Amino acid sequence: MKKEFNFIRFDNIEEFETWLKNKKITRKINKLQVHHMYLPDYNTWKNVDKKVYGDNRELGRTKSLDDYGKNKWHFSDNHGHFIAQHFNIFPNGKITTGRDLNSRPIGITNWNEGAICVEIYGNFDLKKDKMTKEQKESIIALYALLCKKFNLKANSKYIRPHCWFTSSGRYLGDFSLSKSAKTCPGTNFMDFGNSRSAFEKNFYPLIENYMKNKTYKSTTKMVKNISKENLNIRSSPSFTNNIITTLKPGDSLTYIDGPLTIKNSTTKMYKCKNNTYITANPHYTKIIEI
Repeated sequence: MKKEFNFIRFDNIEEFETWLKNKKITRKINKLQVHHMYLPDYNTWKNVDKKVYGDNRELGRTKSLDDYGKNKWHFSDNHGHFIAQHFNIFPNGKITTGRDLNSRPIGITNWNEGAICVEIYGNFDLKKDKMTKEQKESIIALYALLCKKFNLKANSKYIRPHCWFTSSGRYLGDFSLSKSAKTCPGTNFMDFGNSRSAFEKNFYPLIENYMKNKTYKSTTKMVKNISKENLNIRSSPSFTNNIITTLKPGDSLTYIDGPLTIKNSTTKMYKCKNNTYITANPHYTKIIEI
């Protein structure tokens, strides 16, 4: 743990848990927001923050975000800070404090009262940053500990991402490319995405598991491109004229079912998220767990 600029950096989840247990909260908390920063992203983390802040990247960046808030929206937490969020989670898994927990965040229009705003460092839209294992573990642990502290269940009533709202604050209940204010926390958040289905099948169960067992245990299987070339992602279980995008070498898709036998082909396919399909040829793809 380190303190600087009137912020705290937690170097492991045990430090955060102890601090949270002893923290006195005077306002009612009944909402947890999920955000990604978009910018700064992992490239900023590796090349800019390391050069500017050295071994103090987490607190240095937090101070920079606070300075930005002071110049941008002038909404103080009445404890000397202007940063929008209450917590920041960095690629190495470390966590920093932001706004005082007794102050309303600047996170989601019409969903800030009673809320805690959490910003996750990086850009997790599809084909952007690949989230580290350390960051995933801290994300799940932090939300689980907040749920425990404030007696909240891990579901869509209490935990919502920014992208389930319009820019005016109207609740959509799911991500909509045409209506959502942002993609936040990213269309490939934690390798499963930002949709309601993705949260219900993956994010909430991971939080629940941590609350019960105090461990990060993923139940998500992925199809990984193990070749050296882009692989076609198709909209139907066929190898003819239905290509919608490609999967880069090393990238993964959430696995749903398969291998599936394909008509008029000796090669099978995997069914992936969003009803997409990709080759199951072991020279090109394999199933992994995250």
